[in-house]
Amino acid sequence: RVQHALRAFTPKDQKAVAKAAADLSDTSGFNKQDTDNIEWAKWSWNPVTGCKHNCPYCYARDIATRFYPQGFEPVFHPKRLRAPQRAVVPAGAGQDLGLKNVFACSMSDLFGRWVPEAWILAVLKAMADAPQWNFLLLTKFPGRLAEFTFADNVWVGTSVDCQARVANAERAFAKVTAKVKWLSCEPLIEPLTFTNLSVFQWVVIGGASASTQTPIWAPPRAWVDQLERAAWDAGCQVYEKTNLLRRWRQYPGHEDRQPTSAPDVFQYLKRATGEDERAE
Repeated sequence: RVQHALRAFTPKDQKAVAKAAADLSDTSGFNKQDTDNIEWAKWSWNPVTGCKHNCPYCYARDIATRFYPQGFEPVFHPKRLRAPQRAVVPAGAGQDLGLKNVFACSMSDLFGRWVPEAWILAVLKAMADAPQWNFLLLTKFPGRLAEFTFADNVWVGTSVDCQARVANAERAFAKVTAKVKWLSCEPLIEPLTFTNLSVFQWVVIGGASASTQTPIWAPPRAWVDQLERAAWDAGCQVYEKTNLLRRWRQYPGHEDRQPTSAPDVFQYLKRATGEDERAE
């Protein structure tokens, strides 16, 4: 399936990518995750970096601004395409699936409008050639996913942090063909109501760590419970991130004091203009 898609490469694209990927002097591999920021995957891999979404809570932008010479501008790193073949799946992966999971393009949105098709196809080919790993992808442009085919070891996901993204996500994933289709509601910045969660197999729910533009945020437990009930009713598996933090702490005769809305700094889509732009 991926081989068929690669026919979209021009001969020049194929030659350039093959030459860079075959460079034995490059020893870059997967990055081991030592925190619980993306605990559902113990590894990250970034053959493409940079993003133009400018979400206020983005940890990747903060890291890139600090450590990357190019900042958060989109860049393709073809030499990193060899990493899946070099890396060895840990022995404990049979008991802990996270040891086999790789968050691919954690420092970018591989399906952003600005990403050339040739970059995407090269990354998908590298994933298909390494079936011993599971590669997890996330995008805020789910409508573009139907343009590509995915190997069975690629888990295709979309980020839905607020209600404005729900309809587009459901509409797009009804057209996507992948063995695992998943939803990342992180950070959950308002209660979410879905009409067709059955197009997903897995729902990850989380809050937000502090960024340079936003504070730590843990959504009210009621929002989480509502979403989890809907996910289970639709047959989805649920994964709670440790940054949810909120627990029910109720006392008879006393009102629970969990917040009723996220701080205004998180409401970036409500400040944008154009409903279609916000949904994408």
